[in-house]
Amino acid sequence: MPSFSSRFGVPGGDATSRWHGLGSTLRTTLGTSGSVAREVASALRDGSINPYPYLRPIIEHASGISEPPISPTPHHVVWTRGALRLLRYPSPKRRYRTPILFVYSMINRWYILDFLPGKSLIEYLTRAGFDVYAIDWGLAGAAEQHMTWADLLGTTLRQAVRWTLRVSGADSLSLYGYCMGGTVSLAYASLVPQGLRNVVVQATPVDFSQGGVYTLWTQEQHFNVDSLVDAYGNVPTQVLESGFFAAAPVQRFTRWLDVCRRIHDREFVTTFLAMERWGADSVPFPGEVYRKYIKDCYQHNLFCQNRMEVGTDVVDLGRIRCPLLNLIAEHDTIAPPPMSEPLPRLVGSRDCQTLRFPVGHIGLSASSKAPKQVWPQVAAWLAERAAPYTSEPDASAADTGQSP
Repeated sequence: MPSFSSRFGVPGGDATSRWHGLGSTLRTTLGTSGSVAREVASALRDGSINPYPYLRPIIEHASGISEPPISPTPHHVVWTRGALRLLRYPSPKRRYRTPILFVYSMINRWYILDFLPGKSLIEYLTRAGFDVYAIDWGLAGAAEQHMTWADLLGTTLRQAVRWTLRVSGADSLSLYGYCMGGTVSLAYASLVPQGLRNVVVQATPVDFSQGGVYTLWTQEQHFNVDSLVDAYGNVPTQVLESGFFAAAPVQRFTRWLDVCRRIHDREFVTTFLAMERWGADSVPFPGEVYRKYIKDCYQHNLFCQNRMEVGTDVVDLGRIRCPLLNLIAEHDTIAPPPMSEPLPRLVGSRDCQTLRFPVGHIGLSASSKAPKQVWPQVAAWLAERAAPYTSEPDASAADTGQSP
C-alpha cells in the first residue's frame, strides 16, 4: 500500500524530510494567510458552483504561472451576426482547397479546439495544410433568445457555410461538429446538403435515450423546460454548470488538490489553468433552441427516429449522402458511446467510418493522447477526401460582389 507521503507527492527520504517537504509545498501553495479558506468561503457565500475565479489567483501566485491566452493560433474574424463570430485560422502552407468549418456546442466556448500551443486540434490541422474556420457563438442576448432551429440551420449556419466558402475560395467544405454541435451539423447536413463535401462528428449525441444521467435528469417528470425558458429567456450559465457539477461533484474540488501537489510542474499547472478557465467559461444557451433540443431530443428522442421537425421540414439522417466520420470517446460520460454508435446505420452515406479512442469527452481535443493517436487519423481521413489546393480559386466560389 503506498505511503501517505508518496500518495501526496512528497519527496522520498526519512520521515522528517518528507513531512518538511509536505509542509513546504503546502505553505508555498496556500500561503500563511488562509487565502484558500477565505476564497472558498467567498465562493460558497456567492453561491458559485465553479471555484475557478476564486482559486485561480492563488495558484498563479504560488506557481508563478499566469493564465494562458485564449485561442493562441493566429486567427481573425471574417463575419459576424449578432453575438456570433466566424473565425478563420489560415494555414501557414495551404495544401487543400476544401476548408474545415468547426461547429462547437452552444454550452461552452469553441476554444477547447484551440487549447494550447502543441495541444490544439485547430493548430494541428492548419499545420497539416487545411484552411480552418470556427464558429464562436458568443454570449447569447435578446437577439438570440427567440432564434429557432429553423433560424439556426436555415439562416445562421447556412450563412456561416457560405462565408467560409467565399473567403476560402472553395465550392465545398468539411463540416466538423463537436458534441451538441455535431447534432446541429447532422441536422444541417440532412436539410441543407449543398456545399458539404464531408461531415465529421465528434462525441456527438444521436440516440438520446442512451445519455445516462443526463437523459434521466431531463425527462419531463423531472425537468420542466418550458418553465425554465419562459422564466429566463436564454438559459443562464449557472443552470448549465449545475448539471455538470451534479454529475461529478467530488472531482470539481479534488482536482484542485492535484494541482496543489504538483504546483512546481509548470506544464501541468499551465494545462490545469487553461482547462479550468475553459470549464468556467460557460455561455447562456439561446432559449428557444434549448427548449426544442431538450423536448425533441432528450425527452422524446425524435432525432434518431427521423421525426424532429425543423420549420416545415423533418430531419432525416438518411438524406446525408456525403462521406462521414464518426469519432467516439470510449470513456465519455457526457455523450456516452451508445449515443453515437447508431449513426452509421442511420445515414445514407456509403463512405461512413467510425473511430474509437480510449479517452473522455474532452480528451478527443485536449489530451496528451490526442496529438499522437486521434488527430493524425482525423487529418488523414480529411486529406483523402479533400480537393487539392491550387493557386487559382474555384470558379464557383468567385466573388460575385454579392453577400452570401
